[in-house]
Amino acid sequence: MRLFNLLSRYASRSFLMSFGVTLLCLFVIVVLFDFAELQRRAGSKEISLGLKLNMVALHVPYFLEQILPFLVFVAALFVFWRMNRTNELVIFRSTGISLWRLILPISFTAFMIGFADLTVFNPLSSAMQARYEKLERRYFSKVKDDVKVSSTGLWLSEKIGPNQVIYRADKIDLKKLEFQNLNIVITSPQNKFIERIDAKSAQILENRLILKDGWDLPFGKTAEPFAEKSVQTALDQSKIENMKVSKGFFSFWKLPSYITLLEAAGLQSLKYQMHWHSMLAGAFWVGIMVLLAAAFSCRPFRQGKTILMILIGLISGFFLYFFKDMTFALGASGGLPPWIAAWLPPLVTAMVGAVIVFNQEDG
Repeated sequence: MRLFNLLSRYASRSFLMSFGVTLLCLFVIVVLFDFAELQRRAGSKEISLGLKLNMVALHVPYFLEQILPFLVFVAALFVFWRMNRTNELVIFRSTGISLWRLILPISFTAFMIGFADLTVFNPLSSAMQARYEKLERRYFSKVKDDVKVSSTGLWLSEKIGPNQVIYRADKIDLKKLEFQNLNIVITSPQNKFIERIDAKSAQILENRLILKDGWDLPFGKTAEPFAEKSVQTALDQSKIENMKVSKGFFSFWKLPSYITLLEAAGLQSLKYQMHWHSMLAGAFWVGIMVLLAAAFSCRPFRQGKTILMILIGLISGFFLYFFKDMTFALGASGGLPPWIAAWLPPLVTAMVGAVIVFNQEDG
């Protein structure tokens, strides 16, 4: 048992070193490409170098988090390939040590990385991503439309001519395009107050917002009641649905409460439910990717085609990412229940990896 404990520590330490090197290499590549992309988008805009570097630093953690399973896969692939090339696997097998004795501690270490990412690193990267997207909208985006859902209700904004229009409603019926307890604030390009309109109900009809039973308060005048009033709007069902907040804004811990707010406001929450289940499944998928790496890198060198198997493993890893995107789209659109769509990629990965490893061990 002491040998197995020593072996487990050795395997885990080797994996952590490989993961650290892989993470550093990917970090440098992502920073260079992200900075080059910001340079291209900035063009002739007067944006300081410090701001660009700040935006890169804010964006990189979120991107690395998205590719964490692939990082673990590459790191584990290298560890098993190195053990195979130096004949360590042959020595372990000759002493009666199963390949599973190497896979399990590495997989457990990877799972702990995934768990730490989900519970600790994810809230940090989400806050940094939220800050990044605010800077991106301020300096790079021409679209000022936005949406926010909070305990105070549903908040929308759009530009009508040169002015900015902000809407706040208790609830919205997307099918009928009806608002309950709607407040509208119109400001000038200089962010000066122009007008406020309050209405008990409102409905969008042919690029007009029909307001009923409310008050109109223009700047410098007294409030006047009205039974019905119409104002111009460019809002419609598809535009409201597309004015969604980036999922990167919310950490694993905050998503459930935000989903509750979306449902209370009358908005669709399926995409955010899918994202939450996907993050939870992703923490386990990180550990399962070790099994897939072992399946494609532990083929004995004497049998040949080891490099070919590793290349097939890398291609399989990319394919699983595409498969994950496909199941995510199905879950977000309602084609599959979110929990099935989220857990299907890890399940398929585990089945493929286990079949190949069992075949190598017993076949």
